[in-house]
Amino acid sequence: MTKLYFFIAFLSVNLLSFGQSTSVSIDSLNTYLNDAYIYGEKSDYLNAIVSGKKLLELSYKQNDSTYIAEAYYVLGYIDEVIEEYEQAEEKYNKALEIIEKKQDSVFLVDIYNGLANVASLQGRRKKSDTLYHKALYITELIENKSDRDIILNICWNYLDDNKYEKVKKYLETLRSYLLENYDEDIKKNQIVFYSDLNFVLGRYYGESKNYELAHENLDLAISLAERENLYEELSQALEFKAKYLREQERFEEALNFTQRYIKSKEKKIDEDLLKKLQVEQVKYGVNEYERALKASEKEKALVASIASSKSKLSWLYLILSVILGISLIVIILASFRRKKLIKSLNQKNSQLVQAQKDAEKAAEIKSNFISNISHELRTPLHGVIGITSLLLGEKEMSNGNRKLLKSLKFSGDYLLGLINNVLLMTKLDNGKVQIKPQLVVVENLISAIKSGITFSAEKKDVEVDFQVAQDVPDKVILDTNIVSEILINLIENAIKFSKGGRVTTHIQVNKDFEITDEALTLRFSVEDNGSGIPENKKEEIFNKFSQVALERDMLEGTGIGLSLVKSLLLHLGTDIQLETEIGKGSKFYFDLACKLIPDEDAKPTLLKENLKFLYANKKILLVEDNQINKMVVEKYLSSYDIELEMITDGKLAYEALLEKTYDLVLLDINIPSMNGYLISEKVRAKGIKTPIIAVTASELSEIEERAYKAGIDDIIIKPFQKQKLIQTLSEFFNE
Repeated sequence: MTKLYFFIAFLSVNLLSFGQSTSVSIDSLNTYLNDAYIYGEKSDYLNAIVSGKKLLELSYKQNDSTYIAEAYYVLGYIDEVIEEYEQAEEKYNKALEIIEKKQDSVFLVDIYNGLANVASLQGRRKKSDTLYHKALYITELIENKSDRDIILNICWNYLDDNKYEKVKKYLETLRSYLLENYDEDIKKNQIVFYSDLNFVLGRYYGESKNYELAHENLDLAISLAERENLYEELSQALEFKAKYLREQERFEEALNFTQRYIKSKEKKIDEDLLKKLQVEQVKYGVNEYERALKASEKEKALVASIASSKSKLSWLYLILSVILGISLIVIILASFRRKKLIKSLNQKNSQLVQAQKDAEKAAEIKSNFISNISHELRTPLHGVIGITSLLLGEKEMSNGNRKLLKSLKFSGDYLLGLINNVLLMTKLDNGKVQIKPQLVVVENLISAIKSGITFSAEKKDVEVDFQVAQDVPDKVILDTNIVSEILINLIENAIKFSKGGRVTTHIQVNKDFEITDEALTLRFSVEDNGSGIPENKKEEIFNKFSQVALERDMLEGTGIGLSLVKSLLLHLGTDIQLETEIGKGSKFYFDLACKLIPDEDAKPTLLKENLKFLYANKKILLVEDNQINKMVVEKYLSSYDIELEMITDGKLAYEALLEKTYDLVLLDINIPSMNGYLISEKVRAKGIKTPIIAVTASELSEIEERAYKAGIDDIIIKPFQKQKLIQTLSEFFNE
């Protein structure tokens, strides 16, 4: 986001000139104006607003238009700081209306700059660019030194809009602001400016592929930001430093700066949270102040009424006493609530400070947390989804109970999908997602996707259709897990915006790409007739945690689905495309290169739930300490001619494997007394070749290498459906 600069310096000059008046009323106005800016500089925004409102009230009473404009400006400035942008713009415009008539050039520069800042913060860069240039034009006429801040803001806007060539016009001017030596005497506000100046120059040179100058300026920006713990400036400089290192293929250095960027960003988030708490406290305080002010005005009106009606004086005294009593109670209660809120905020502030101190420790355990949370959430979900699936398979059940079970299964599947999305996003950010192409039957892929979105479609009364072109092969080679994840997210997103409508998924051969006997390109598209997406939001919807809706009730979900889709497609070497029109719907599509394989070389895919093993009387050992998981597996296998033995202790399981013969072992990794890795290693050391399948809730990438090294033959991740278990067992029994 563009770095915004506020012009307070000139106001102090104006204040001195106003203060020369000998009038008592002017002195009072000057005092309130001074107080407002002093409180603002100290981040005491509540008292700054109170002083500004008092200044505005007295200025109107004195009919002093200059001070009225000053009051609107300072209140607009505080609104801008606490992110009340619409109110800030309204107050700046009121100040502008007055000062334009007075033709106060210095004040006009500040007002235009304030309006430009607000427009930039709201993403209206064209508007902000116009206002910045108005301010710059005036500074050039009056030779005001504040033009350097405006030029820096203009160049930053150009960089954010990818208009790098426009920065070249100001390049020599920007370079003239650089210092030969940034010594310790530089004040903090100057350090902010010079850090941002070097950042803007570094960005320009980086985008111009002049990496030597880019790194030189970015290193200066980083050094200055670190000196004063300016985490916002530090984060942005580290982020682009890492980016340009990656472009130079200096990946090890890029990784180092990326890690520093993550640490700085975490501190910036903590800083923003503290500011948010402060802003909420200010808003609460302003509401209490205005409420008390209204109560005071009512009391004044009542006193005036009493004075004008002496005949009812005794009754009015009684009424006044009652009102004052109630007002006192209200004020006391409000004060109590305010103190309670302040106490709560102080406690949270203390917690945030402590959390900041523990940041290094938190970073150290973060990777362990990701692995543990996966296991701890998937284990109970395996029981919920498994038992629900089993109950839904029962024939004797009321429609009401079946509907409840479907809702429960949907909730479990939704939660599992959310967990998987968050973990997948984390793995993408860490570069741990591997592409694993495999042979997939297109019909089976569609069936799996249908089962994942059916409940959502029914809930929104949306008709979901799949249309596969006739020239699409029955079988292709692609990463079915990633493609399924992409299509499910796109269809779920379309359903959300198409209540009572229709969502159609098309799969067709893109003939714009080369087609051979070994490969072709498929186009996957998801089209809906929903509300559509505004043109100015087409890029924003692919940002993490971004949500866009034309109606209030559309704001649901986590805002990571489309961001995850884009990241996954980029990982596959392609990208998402969007066509949309308000009121008519949207179409998301992407092209994916797929390999082909002759039918005679394709192994049959075992997906049917009623698949029977070729051999009966199999003996399986289940090593599992979770009672619910044991019950689910036992129920899954109950319809087959299998002898299932269950053991809950690792050492006992190892002894059983030494003493008895089994056709296959289902082994939980996290089993008490002796974990699954150790059991497998010891069994293999004894020469036992019984197939071992790990059944675990851990993240696959975290255990895969160690599991196969220990002699485990295959891995099933909880929660899993019955057909997944049967298919895996069949691969061993049907050999």
